[in-house]
Amino acid sequence: MNKNIFLSSILCGLCLTPFAASANDKVEKVYDTQRYQKACKGKSQGAQVSFAYRGIIWNGTCEPQFFPSVKNSSIAGDEPELTSACSGDTGATTVNINGTEVKGKCTLGFMAPRPSSQPQMQMQQSQPQMHMQHAQPEMQTQPQMQPKPEMQSQ
Repeated sequence: MNKNIFLSSILCGLCLTPFAASANDKVEKVYDTQRYQKACKGKSQGAQVSFAYRGIIWNGTCEPQFFPSVKNSSIAGDEPELTSACSGDTGATTVNINGTEVKGKCTLGFMAPRPSSQPQMQMQQSQPQMHMQHAQPEMQTQPQMQPKPEMQSQ
C-alpha cells in the first residue's frame, strides 16, 4: 500500500512539473524598452516605480540608461554597456554591444535593483579582521591580574 502511494505521488509530481517550469518563462525574456521608458515618464532619476507585467509586479527605480531605437532580439537588457553609456555622456546615440553598433538614445528607464559588486563585499568582510589584528597586540601588552598573596593569621 505504501508503494502505491509513493508511486502515485511521483506520477502526480511528473504531471505537474511542466506547469512549474512555465512560470519561469514569464521573466526570461522581458526586456521591453517601451514599457521601461513608460514606467519612468514624468519621473526624476532615482524615483521609485512599480508596474505590473505578465502577472508580476516589478519594483525598481528610474535610472538613465541607453535604449536601442530598433527592437533587437540579441539585446537581453542586462548588458553593462546599456547603463555605462549614459553615465558619462547623456547624449550618446550609439553603443557597441557584443561587437555590434546599436543606435538609440539615453533616457530615464526602469531599472530593477541589482546586488552590490563582489569586491566591496570582500573589502567589508576583511575590515573587521584587520581591526582584530590590531587589537590583539594591545591585549597582550596589558598587565595581567595576579592574585594577591593571602595574609596568614598569626
